[in-house]
Amino acid sequence: MSLLNPSVVANAAALLNEFTHADPFRHLVIDGFFDEALCQRLLKSFPGFEARYALNERGEVGGKAVRVDVREISDAYRALDNQIKTPEFLDFVSHVTGIPDLLYDPDYVGGGTHENVQGQSLDAHVDFNFHPLTGWHRRLNLIVYLNPSWEPSWGGLLELQSNPWDSEHNQIKSVLPLFNRCVIFETNEISWHGFRRITLPADVTDVSRRSFAIYLYTRERPAAETEASHATIYVPDTLPDEIRAGTILSEAQYQELRNRFVHLRTHLKFLYDREKDFSRQQALLEGALNQARSATGFPLQGYVLVKGAQGFWADGWCASHFGLRFAPTRKAKALTLDVWVPAALKGVQRLHIDLGGRRSVLTVNPGTRQTIELPFEGKVGETVAFEIKADSAWTPSKSGDSEDERPLAFKLVEATLQH
Repeated sequence: MSLLNPSVVANAAALLNEFTHADPFRHLVIDGFFDEALCQRLLKSFPGFEARYALNERGEVGGKAVRVDVREISDAYRALDNQIKTPEFLDFVSHVTGIPDLLYDPDYVGGGTHENVQGQSLDAHVDFNFHPLTGWHRRLNLIVYLNPSWEPSWGGLLELQSNPWDSEHNQIKSVLPLFNRCVIFETNEISWHGFRRITLPADVTDVSRRSFAIYLYTRERPAAETEASHATIYVPDTLPDEIRAGTILSEAQYQELRNRFVHLRTHLKFLYDREKDFSRQQALLEGALNQARSATGFPLQGYVLVKGAQGFWADGWCASHFGLRFAPTRKAKALTLDVWVPAALKGVQRLHIDLGGRRSVLTVNPGTRQTIELPFEGKVGETVAFEIKADSAWTPSKSGDSEDERPLAFKLVEATLQH
């Protein structure tokens, strides 16, 4: 691989051992990662800072510029992109991390060139865990730094943290962002990382923190490591270590505290705005779901196409004979039902279920809910017949409970296709 330094490739077995036993979470720090000549070309053609590429999550111009259009930057970056997508490169990264079947992201979501300027920082965070377009699992961050010189006193060191929520016991490993130094780390729910504010001396000009980042994915992930989809989660800084009860603040300490409070309040406002946006999206989705329920007659959840239902009303009530036809759009392994029988229905309700030819009986006492999981092999695109016949029904108008004249057998609170 002309992309990599040959000595790095030759050291693959040792790198895997280092990755496996690293703290505070699995990671590697590799010096001289890229071929030296290529890395010099990347530095020479690194794009200049432009405001249009520096919009933060609130839509404001910030101190970080990101270019995801890697192939448009220069010939050197096109050559880099050509090689990181190859099986040889992906297999090498799989070899040194033990994570097989890694996938390259042609969209560079969140990746590409990163430039952070004076005053910029990055709160400790864990990254989003699913690719927003493909749904792939995010597994690794690979960052190569492009800074010919960098001093620890300037800030901007990558910090790998064990738990920023627990500042008293948080363990931090710092990595100086030096030229051609690569950091590879697993992305999961404990891979907290960030960097402190960049504070350059007055005599250091035209210097910024530069890097190139790619994020690698897999189609599957072990169930024990899989969490619900989430965006990037940040943890703002606590009080500076030197401030204790009785401390008389210097002007610099006061300004630092003020900056942290402003940052915290801005972050809280961002979360509030994001929650409102999520609520609007949820309302739209619920509206679409209600329309789908009206169109199909039955709100079956999961990756599925409902083809028709009978004996079902939009409020969830079912008649004594209920039928449904559906086709999974992903391989299914079970159908879960949450059923409620009203107390007004005297006596035990027995529901005779037929799912794709597999028969079972569910017994539900009046006034109770019961959940049942019905295993079956649902092939993609194959239509499945589902039927429930109830032993008895109840008409509210006849018992004087309401004017509802429907013969009601049970209420289907929820039905979910398991994949």
